[in-house]
Amino acid sequence: MPDYSTDEQHLHRALELARESIGLASPNPYVGAVITDSRGGVVGTGTYTYAGVKHAEILALEAAGAKARGGTLYINLEPHAYQGRTPPCTDALIAAGIHRVVASMPDPNPKVSGRGLEKLRAAGVHVEVGRLEEQARHHGEPWVGDVRGEVYAGS
Repeated sequence: MPDYSTDEQHLHRALELARESIGLASPNPYVGAVITDSRGGVVGTGTYTYAGVKHAEILALEAAGAKARGGTLYINLEPHAYQGRTPPCTDALIAAGIHRVVASMPDPNPKVSGRGLEKLRAAGVHVEVGRLEEQARHHGEPWVGDVRGEVYAGS
Protein backbone atom coordinates (compact mmCIF):
# COMPACT_ATOMS: atom_id res chain seq x y z
CA MET A 1 0.00 0.00 0.00
CA PRO A 2 1.45 3.40 -0.98
CA ASP A 3 2.34 5.93 1.70
CA TYR A 4 -0.07 8.75 0.87
CA SER A 5 1.81 11.39 2.82
CA THR A 6 4.98 10.55 0.85
CA ASP A 7 3.00 10.55 -2.41
CA GLU A 8 1.65 13.99 -1.62
CA GLN A 9 5.14 15.28 -0.74
CA HIS A 10 6.40 14.16 -4.15
CA LEU A 11 3.36 15.68 -5.89
CA HIS A 12 3.93 18.96 -4.06
CA ARG A 13 7.51 18.88 -5.36
CA ALA A 14 6.20 18.24 -8.90
CA LEU A 15 3.94 21.29 -8.52
CA GLU A 16 6.92 23.35 -7.33
CA LEU A 17 8.86 22.24 -10.39
CA ALA A 18 5.92 23.15 -12.61
CA ARG A 19 5.89 26.65 -11.12
CA GLU A 20 9.50 27.02 -12.26
CA SER A 21 8.28 26.88 -15.86
CA ILE A 22 5.82 29.77 -15.52
CA GLY A 23 6.52 32.05 -18.43
CA LEU A 24 8.82 29.48 -20.04
CA ALA A 25 6.34 26.84 -21.24
CA SER A 26 3.86 28.91 -23.23
CA PRO A 27 1.79 27.95 -25.18
CA ASN A 28 1.97 24.63 -23.36
CA PRO A 29 1.06 23.81 -19.76
CA TYR A 30 3.39 24.03 -16.78
CA VAL A 31 4.59 20.54 -15.87
CA GLY A 32 6.90 19.22 -13.20
CA ALA A 33 7.92 15.60 -12.71
CA VAL A 34 9.58 13.62 -9.92
CA ILE A 35 10.78 10.03 -10.29
CA THR A 36 11.50 7.82 -7.32
CA ASP A 37 13.27 4.49 -7.45
CA SER A 38 11.69 1.23 -6.29
CA ARG A 39 12.67 2.08 -2.69
CA GLY A 40 11.09 5.56 -2.79
CA GLY A 41 14.22 7.69 -3.11
CA VAL A 42 14.13 10.61 -5.55
CA VAL A 43 16.34 9.77 -8.54
CA GLY A 44 15.22 12.34 -11.12
CA THR A 45 13.26 15.54 -11.59
CA GLY A 46 12.26 17.58 -14.60
CA THR A 47 10.60 20.86 -15.52
CA TYR A 48 9.14 21.49 -18.95
CA THR A 49 10.12 24.60 -20.88
CA TYR A 50 8.93 25.16 -24.43
CA ALA A 51 12.37 26.16 -25.69
CA GLY A 52 13.93 23.11 -24.04
CA VAL A 53 11.70 20.85 -26.16
CA LYS A 54 11.94 17.86 -23.81
CA HIS A 55 8.98 17.32 -21.53
CA ALA A 56 9.37 17.13 -17.75
CA GLU A 57 8.92 13.34 -17.76
CA ILE A 58 11.76 12.86 -20.23
CA LEU A 59 14.12 15.13 -18.29
CA ALA A 60 13.31 13.24 -15.09
CA LEU A 61 13.89 9.89 -16.84
CA GLU A 62 17.24 11.11 -18.18
CA ALA A 63 18.29 12.20 -14.70
CA ALA A 64 17.17 8.89 -13.18
CA GLY A 65 18.71 6.62 -15.81
CA ALA A 66 18.44 2.92 -14.96
CA LYS A 67 17.27 3.79 -11.43
CA ALA A 68 13.84 4.62 -12.89
CA ARG A 69 13.12 0.90 -13.53
CA GLY A 70 10.48 -0.24 -11.04
CA GLY A 71 10.00 3.32 -9.82
CA THR A 72 7.20 5.86 -9.63
CA LEU A 73 6.57 9.01 -11.63
CA TYR A 74 4.86 11.86 -9.78
CA ILE A 75 3.50 14.50 -12.12
CA ASN A 76 0.97 17.31 -11.98
CA LEU A 77 -0.49 16.51 -15.42
CA GLU A 78 -1.21 13.31 -17.32
CA PRO A 79 1.63 12.23 -19.67
CA HIS A 80 0.76 12.48 -23.35
CA ALA A 81 0.42 9.49 -25.68
CA TYR A 82 0.54 11.08 -29.13
CA GLN A 83 3.24 12.24 -31.50
CA GLY A 84 3.38 16.01 -31.54
CA ARG A 85 6.45 18.19 -31.42
CA THR A 86 7.87 15.46 -29.17
CA PRO A 87 7.36 11.68 -29.10
CA PRO A 88 4.81 10.27 -26.64
CA CYS A 89 6.07 10.46 -23.06
CA THR A 90 4.03 7.37 -22.26
CA ASP A 91 6.26 5.32 -24.58
CA ALA A 92 9.39 6.53 -22.80
CA LEU A 93 7.89 5.80 -19.36
CA ILE A 94 6.92 2.28 -20.40
CA ALA A 95 10.33 1.62 -21.98
CA ALA A 96 12.09 2.86 -18.84
CA GLY A 97 10.17 0.38 -16.70
CA ILE A 98 8.20 2.87 -14.61
CA HIS A 99 5.96 0.74 -12.40
CA ARG A 100 3.58 3.41 -11.12
CA VAL A 101 2.37 6.85 -12.19
CA VAL A 102 0.70 9.26 -9.77
CA ALA A 103 -0.79 12.20 -11.68
CA SER A 104 -2.65 15.08 -10.11
CA MET A 105 -5.04 15.46 -13.02
CA PRO A 106 -5.93 14.23 -16.48
CA ASP A 107 -4.91 16.52 -19.31
CA PRO A 108 -7.86 18.55 -20.65
CA ASN A 109 -6.24 18.65 -24.10
CA PRO A 110 -8.50 16.61 -26.41
CA LYS A 111 -5.40 15.00 -27.95
CA VAL A 112 -4.53 13.52 -24.54
CA SER A 113 -7.67 13.50 -22.39
CA GLY A 114 -7.22 10.14 -20.66
CA ARG A 115 -5.41 8.43 -23.51
CA GLY A 116 -2.05 8.68 -21.78
CA LEU A 117 -3.43 7.11 -18.62
CA GLU A 118 -5.16 4.37 -20.64
CA LYS A 119 -1.96 3.56 -22.53
CA LEU A 120 0.02 3.29 -19.30
CA ARG A 121 -2.59 1.01 -17.72
CA ALA A 122 -2.68 -1.18 -20.83
CA ALA A 123 1.08 -1.63 -20.47
CA GLY A 124 0.68 -2.79 -16.86
CA VAL A 125 1.65 0.48 -15.17
CA HIS A 126 -0.30 1.16 -11.98
CA VAL A 127 -1.92 4.58 -12.44
CA GLU A 128 -3.45 6.85 -9.82
CA VAL A 129 -4.98 10.17 -10.74
CA GLY A 130 -6.67 12.93 -8.78
CA ARG A 131 -4.45 13.53 -5.78
CA LEU A 132 -3.85 17.29 -5.30
CA GLU A 133 -6.02 17.90 -8.37
CA GLU A 134 -7.46 21.12 -6.99
CA GLN A 135 -3.97 22.56 -6.47
CA ALA A 136 -2.89 21.40 -9.93
CA ARG A 137 -5.96 22.95 -11.56
CA HIS A 138 -5.60 26.20 -9.64
CA HIS A 139 -1.92 26.34 -10.44
CA GLY A 140 -2.53 25.53 -14.11
CA GLU A 141 -4.82 28.41 -14.95
CA PRO A 142 -5.38 29.73 -17.55
CA TRP A 143 -4.53 26.74 -19.76
CA VAL A 144 -6.66 24.25 -17.80
CA GLY A 145 -9.78 26.25 -18.57
CA ASP A 146 -9.05 26.26 -22.29
CA VAL A 147 -9.35 22.77 -23.70
CA ARG A 148 -8.96 23.79 -27.33
CA GLY A 149 -6.25 21.78 -29.08
CA GLU A 150 -4.57 24.87 -30.46
CA VAL A 151 -3.51 25.85 -26.93
CA TYR A 152 -1.20 22.84 -27.14
CA ALA A 153 -0.01 23.39 -30.70
CA GLY A 154 3.60 23.07 -29.62
CA SER A 155 3.34 19.80 -27.68
